Formats: sequence, structure tokens, C-alpha cells
Amino acid sequence: MTYFWVGIGAMLLLGLGLIVWASQSGPDRAGHDLNRRRTNQTRVGAVLVGVSLCALVIAYFTADWP
Repeated sequence: MTYFWVGIGAMLLLGLGLIVWASQSGPDRAGHDLNRRRTNQTRVGAVLVGVSLCALVIAYFTADWP
């Protein structure tokens, strides 16, 4: 079960990292606009964050509390 929680935490951190990285403004070193790539990174990051948060909520509500 520990691997499950580590995986969920890693997915959450990866998603947040993608969102933050995609929010950086400006062109790349060659001067190309990165709007399309950043939009895709934001979407993937949002999906990862959403899935990990849903998994945490489901685990919380289905836990066998004493």
C-alpha cells in the first residue's frame, strides 16, 4: 500500500510541476513560440493533479476508520 501512496504523491507533484513549468512565459532559446506545447503541458498537469486528488478523496472516504 505504501507504493500506492508514493505513486499518488509523485503523480500530484509531477502534475503541479508541469503546470508551474508551463506557466513560464516567453519564447524558447531559438525564439519560437511555445504556446501549443505549454497548453498541452498544462492540460496533462491538470489531469494528473485531478486524478491524484480524486484517488486521495476516494481513499479517504473508503478507509476503514477505527
